[in-house]
Amino acid sequence: MANTDDTIAKLIQQLKLGAVLVKHKRNGKTYRRQFFLHEREGYITYEKSDKLRGKPRTYHVHDIDEIRIGFETQVFDQLIKDRKVKSDDKDRGFSIIYNNHRKGVHFIAPDMETRDLWIKGLQHLMNKRRQQRQYHLIGEDNWILEFFHIADKNKSNTLSKKECRNLLAKSLNIEMPDNIFEQMFYKIHKTKSGYLNPEEFLQFFKILTRRKDLYELMQKFAKYAYQQTMENIYMDRNELLYFLRLMKNSNMQHINSLIQAQKLIDEYELNIEFRERGFLSLDGFRNMLLSKNFDITESSYSGQIYQNMTRPLCDYYINTSHNTYLFYSQVYGESNPEAYNRVLLMGCRAIELDCYDGNDGKPIVKHAFTFVKSCSLESIIRRIQPNLFKASPYPVILNIENHCSSAQQKQMAQILKTYLGDHLVTKHLSDKDPSVLPSPEDLKYKVLIRGKSTSTSTISNLMFQEELNEYSSQNSLRKDVEPELSELFVYFMNVPYEENDYTKVNYTPFHSSSLAEKTFLKYAQRDPLDLILQTTWRILRVYPDGLRQDSSNLDPINPWNFGVQMVALNYQTDDDMMALYYGKFRDNGCCGYILKPDYLIKAHKTKFNPWNSSINFDHPQILTITIISGQFLPRSTIKSKDIPDPYVRISTHGLPCDQQTQKTQVVDNNGFDPIWNETFEFRIRFPQMCLMYFSVLDYDTVSDDDRIAYFSAPVTMIQEGYRHIYLRANNNDETHSTLFVHVDIRNDGDANNNNNVNVQNITHIRF
Repeated sequence: MANTDDTIAKLIQQLKLGAVLVKHKRNGKTYRRQFFLHEREGYITYEKSDKLRGKPRTYHVHDIDEIRIGFETQVFDQLIKDRKVKSDDKDRGFSIIYNNHRKGVHFIAPDMETRDLWIKGLQHLMNKRRQQRQYHLIGEDNWILEFFHIADKNKSNTLSKKECRNLLAKSLNIEMPDNIFEQMFYKIHKTKSGYLNPEEFLQFFKILTRRKDLYELMQKFAKYAYQQTMENIYMDRNELLYFLRLMKNSNMQHINSLIQAQKLIDEYELNIEFRERGFLSLDGFRNMLLSKNFDITESSYSGQIYQNMTRPLCDYYINTSHNTYLFYSQVYGESNPEAYNRVLLMGCRAIELDCYDGNDGKPIVKHAFTFVKSCSLESIIRRIQPNLFKASPYPVILNIENHCSSAQQKQMAQILKTYLGDHLVTKHLSDKDPSVLPSPEDLKYKVLIRGKSTSTSTISNLMFQEELNEYSSQNSLRKDVEPELSELFVYFMNVPYEENDYTKVNYTPFHSSSLAEKTFLKYAQRDPLDLILQTTWRILRVYPDGLRQDSSNLDPINPWNFGVQMVALNYQTDDDMMALYYGKFRDNGCCGYILKPDYLIKAHKTKFNPWNSSINFDHPQILTITIISGQFLPRSTIKSKDIPDPYVRISTHGLPCDQQTQKTQVVDNNGFDPIWNETFEFRIRFPQMCLMYFSVLDYDTVSDDDRIAYFSAPVTMIQEGYRHIYLRANNNDETHSTLFVHVDIRNDGDANNNNNVNVQNITHIRF
C-alpha cells in the first residue's frame, strides 16, 4: 500500500510540475500551453502567455465527467475531416469532458507517456473527489485554503477582517453578528494586527465547523457533559457503545464490544491524545455521523443489485429517456452524442433516436421542424458504444423513431450491426420460453432495438394513425420499414395501444405500445385494471405530450402506479419530476431496472386499483422524521448575491392516498448551519410504491422560492436513527451539502382503509 501511495504522490507531483500540451478547438485553432495541476489539487490550468488577454482558464476536478482516450469526440472527428490533425496522432490525444458532458477540452500530448500520466493522474483525483464525504473536506487543508485564497483579493497571503467577513457571506453563506465575529476572530488572532494568516484561518475555519446540534446531542450521552465546552467535550468507549445500542442503525449492530467501539474511535478521532485514551471528541463524533454508515439510505444492500433479476422484462420499471439527443430545449441547440453518454452514465437504460435522411446518404438524428442542429446516427452509436454498460450490466433499449427512406434504413441497420456487434440482439434467445419476455439477467450486456415494423398489416396501419397524434402530418413516421431494420425489432415491436381483450388475441409479449401522457390518463381513468393487466405481460411506454415545447416533464408517479415500465422523461430539464425520477432509480444498485411490487405483477389476482385501493396489499408504515439542521447549503444560483433563507419541504409521492407535503419554518440568512429541530409524521399505506422527496428551498418574498438542493429516494430505502442526507445539486450532481435528521419507522396497524382519493380529484402532487 505504501508503494502505491508513493507512486500516486509522485504522479500528482508530476502533474503539478506540468507538461506542454496542445489544445485543439473545433475551428482548427491550436494553443500550445504549459498545463499543470494547481498546488491545492482542485483544478488544472496553464501558464499565461505573453499575448494572452485575461485570466487563464481553469478546469475544476469536481466538474470533470469523463476522461476520454484518443480522438473519441465530435471535435476531433471534425478536425480529422478538415485535416487539421492527423489520425496518426490519435495515440497522443485525449479529451476532458466536463459540465455534465456539455463541454470538452481536447489535447494532444507530446508523447504517449505524457498522455497516460495525465489520464491516470486526473482519474485518480476524480475518484478521490467522488469518495470524499463532507468530513474529509473539513479536515483537508487544501480545500479550506481554497476559500482563503479566493477571499485574499490583494494576494497578501493574509485576510483582513473585511475580507474574512466577505468570505463568510459570499462563500460560506453566513451572516454573523459583529460581536460574535470579533470574539471568534481574536480568539485565533492573538497579535491583534487585524489580519489572519493561512494557519490562523485554518483554526478559524475548524472552530466555525464545530456543530452546535451535535454538541447538544453529545450532552445527552457524555458524563459531566454540561460542564464541558464544544472544545473539550468527549464520549468514552462505554458512552459511545451505549449511544450506538440505542440507535436503530443496522450498519452499527456489529459494534457490541468496547474493542469494536475503540476501532470506531481510531477511525474517526483525529486528536491523537483523545484516541489513545479511548475518547471521541465532538469533531470525531461529527466525522462518524457524516460517514457512509449514517447515510439516510445506507443499509447492508445499499449500492448493490439485490433484487431478483430473472423475471420477465415486463415486471420491471426501466429507466427511460425522452428526446435523449437534446441538452437544452426542444427548439434550439444541437443533437449531441454526449447527451447520450451523460444519461447512460447516470444509469438510463432506454434512449431515444429520432432518425431522418441525411444529405450524405447516411441517417441523422434531429428534432424535426426546430432550430436543433442534427447529428449523424453513426457518430452517436460510435460514441456511446464504450459507455453502454459502464453504469449497469443490464440491457440497453434503443427506441428508434424511423423517418428514413428505404436506402437510409438499410444504412441504419448496418450502422447498428457494425458498431454494436455481438451486443446487438438480432434473434430470439433459443433456450428461452417464446411466450414470455426474457429477463434482464438473460439480456446482460445486450442492446435491444424498439421500433415499428412494416405497415402492410392492420397493426401497422393502426399504429401509423396512432402516431399522427405525436407527430404532425409533415413529420410522420415511415409506413414501410425495410426488412434489414425490422428484423432487429426482436423483443420490442412497436404497435398501437388497444384494450386488453384485443391485445391478448392479436399481440404477443414482444409487442410494445407507446402512449402520450394525456392518452395514458384517459385509459387509466376509463378502465384502470385493463391497463394494468397489459403491463403484467407486455411493455408499455408513456412519453410527454408534444405540446411540452419547453421540455417540461410529465409526473412519472401515475404511470408507475399503473405498472407502466418505460416512463420517458426529458433528462435535460432539471425539474421536480426529474428529481423524483433520480430517486426512483437510486434503488437496486442504480442499475436502471426496478422490480415492481407483487400486487402489480399479479394484478390478475389482486385486481389492484391505484385510484381507490381498499385493501392493504402492502405493509403500511408511520415515518416520523425530525429535520434537525443543514450544513454547507448552496445559493440558488452561482450569480445570486443573497445568503439563502432556507427551509425544507418534505413530500411523499406514490398512490393518491400517500401523497403528502409538509415543510419547516424559514431560517433567515444562514446557508452554513441552519437549525430547525422540527418533527413531521407521514402515514404511508403503500411503501413499495412511495418516494420521499426532501427539497431545500430559498424563501423569497418577491418571486417563487428557488430550489437550492434536494434528495429523493424510495421510502423502502430510508433508514432509521440519526442520519445525514447528502443533498444533490439541481442537475443531480453530488454535493457536500447535508441535512441532519432523525428517522423513526414503525408499522401502522391502524392504517385507514377508507382513506381513498377519487381519480377526478388528484392526478399529481402540487409543489
